[in-house]
Amino acid sequence: MVVPVTLTVTTTAAAATPVFTPPGGSYSATQSVTITDATRGAAIYYTLDGTTPTTASKVYSVPISVAATETIKAIAAAPGYANSAVGTAVYTITTPQAATPVVMQTITITEATTGATVYYTTNGTTPTTASAKYTGPLTISSSATLKFIAVAPNYSQSPVRTVTDTIQ
Repeated sequence: MVVPVTLTVTTTAAAATPVFTPPGGSYSATQSVTITDATRGAAIYYTLDGTTPTTASKVYSVPISVAATETIKAIAAAPGYANSAVGTAVYTITTPQAATPVVMQTITITEATTGATVYYTTNGTTPTTASAKYTGPLTISSSATLKFIAVAPNYSQSPVRTVTDTIQ
């Protein structure tokens, strides 16, 4: 005797996978992320900690502000549908580096001898009358060893004077 067997196959279509706007990627500013789903009547559930969302996860209702690197995962659930596949979007927020201020120092040389000409170097070498002639304040943006001499008619050349300027 043959035993009749009834086979019932039930196929339930899955809800559409949630879509993230803007899509995951690298951005230089905070992003306001919306999550939508094409399945009519679907509720969207999401996580921000990298875990797989379930219908017990947080329900999406307002855009999510992403200000730092973050992974958003979401599923859609709708009556008469199986839960959707997990949608994932990874956002990398990189902020531009702040500008580093350049420290500048102005150095003024004065010579008491009338008619004297001052010659200088900024690399630590001994100045001569062939070195740069001082004509006004010097602007220095990095540490330097300034050496200078004064030369005047009817006078001997001054001794080399040294100033070390350290800029941090």
